[in-house]
Amino acid sequence: MAERVPNEAEAVLRLQGGDESALALLYDGYLDRVYRFCLRLLTRPEEAEEVVAEAFLQAFRHARDFRGEGSFSGWLFRITRNLCLARLRRGRQLHLVSLEELEAEDWQAAESREPMLRLAVQEALRHLPPDYRTVLLLRDVEGLTNPEAAQALGRSPAAAKSLHFRARQALRDELVGVLGMEDQ
Repeated sequence: MAERVPNEAEAVLRLQGGDESALALLYDGYLDRVYRFCLRLLTRPEEAEEVVAEAFLQAFRHARDFRGEGSFSGWLFRITRNLCLARLRRGRQLHLVSLEELEAEDWQAAESREPMLRLAVQEALRHLPPDYRTVLLLRDVEGLTNPEAAQALGRSPAAAKSLHFRARQALRDELVGVLGMEDQ
């Protein structure tokens, strides 16, 4: 599970009150996760950097609009997701980066797994619809809870849970095809 910003709610309240140190705390706490998320969706580091900058700018500019009905991370990932999808709609196709393009540290957590399986998962993910890839990245890679992912996706928690279930089934089916195995 991904780390959370300590005292997130307090930091958000301080940010809404104009405390710049709270802004730095939230930025430092979420920068790496938001960047990895963008990079996996957009694949090009320069695009990911631009979207990350815009996402944080929008989040901080509209911090007073955050009502605390969900988590700050869910709200931030929703802003980020919307910016990524807008960029992709402008002519780019959604696909995940190749293993060669990912930094080694992104895969350290998965080092114990077979490298061929990682390649197979990457290939299978490439064939999934954008909503499926997004929910899998939010839930299974970034470690967002179902309510946080629902908030980021702009769906109800029940709809997000259902989407996540269908995405996992589709990933399994794609893996069967990629690995050349018979479905059992």
